[in-house]
Amino acid sequence: MRCPDCQNELQIFDLKGISIRECVRCKGKWLSRDQLKLAKDRQDDYLRWLDFDPFGKDALSLGVSSQGKQCPSCLQPMGSLTYSQSKIVINKCSSCEGVWLEHGELARIIRYLENTMVSASAAELAKDTFRQFIEIFKHKEGVVPEIKDFLAVLYLLELRIAAEHPSLVKTAGGIYKYTPFK
Repeated sequence: MRCPDCQNELQIFDLKGISIRECVRCKGKWLSRDQLKLAKDRQDDYLRWLDFDPFGKDALSLGVSSQGKQCPSCLQPMGSLTYSQSKIVINKCSSCEGVWLEHGELARIIRYLENTMVSASAAELAKDTFRQFIEIFKHKEGVVPEIKDFLAVLYLLELRIAAEHPSLVKTAGGIYKYTPFK
């Protein structure tokens, strides 16, 4: 496989336990559809509930003009799209469902998702917690990953409620102190 940017040979590289292809010259990364999600999840476990599939229906409206790159795997022309609601443009191959990330794009995606997570209000996190709870029963990714997604966003909801409503946390702590159910 050759780098779509500088035509260098792509080498196998370990990214937090995921075998991906990387260009040693320009540091671009080639990931399969599943590896992109896994890479995101392994960078920060609390981001696991923030899912964006560059090949899903949500990505259809995010396409931008193609950068004319050729897929390193199947040699088909790749398309370009904006990652979720960020300003990060990535390349994807619709034929083999691979994603090309230029140097630094994975880190920028993680920063974007962390900012999304940190800026979410308690009301937004409550909606996402409910949505993740429903996903457990749909088994899209399997029961265990869906439960982990749910627990991650539930924990973030707890933190956000504590930050937005400290008096509520103090009251709940006081009630707990005097209950016989310890």
